Amino acid sequence: MAIEPTSFECLEAATRPKVLRYLSRFVGPTEAEDLAQEVFLKVHQGLSRFRGEAKLSTWVFQVATHAALDRLKSPSYRASRALLPEAMLEGADIHAGPDHGQEPMKAEMCHCIRDLVDDLPLNDRTIIYLSELKELRIGAVAEILGISAGSAKIRLHRARRRLRAQMEQDCRILLDEQAELQCDRKEAP
Repeated sequence: MAIEPTSFECLEAATRPKVLRYLSRFVGPTEAEDLAQEVFLKVHQGLSRFRGEAKLSTWVFQVATHAALDRLKSPSYRASRALLPEAMLEGADIHAGPDHGQEPMKAEMCHCIRDLVDDLPLNDRTIIYLSELKELRIGAVAEILGISAGSAKIRLHRARRRLRAQMEQDCRILLDEQAELQCDRKEAP
């Protein structure tokens, strides 16, 4: 399947913002820019071999997932993360919304859960990002990860169970006056 250069440009323009947000969840916003360049280079180089068995955007996210996982596993990335102060590692990926005096609590809840997800094993973290944060259907998640839909369901179930156990261990989850979840971190013993 030959793709015209203008088609690639359209594909990149349409998917780049989503890919950047997605990669930021794995490696942070600064590193995501560089990684996105690599992803779209791989996409451009591989377009001629794209068989059309999945949606083109699903294939792009598959390339992005593999690139992010490779980066997270690389010794150079781990070493660079160890040298940075904690404040620099913080992402500004908390969802904006109307402020009714609840934003600081929502921000803390998002931060708390994000930290717990980030502490999960890489496979669990990946499937939660794809399913819960990117809100992809299980079939698309399976395609991106190169596994069957049944395997994806099992992995997601196990990842959710681990996250729930971690939340029960580390947090007190409360409902506020508006019936929204609030997280109160338990003190370390």
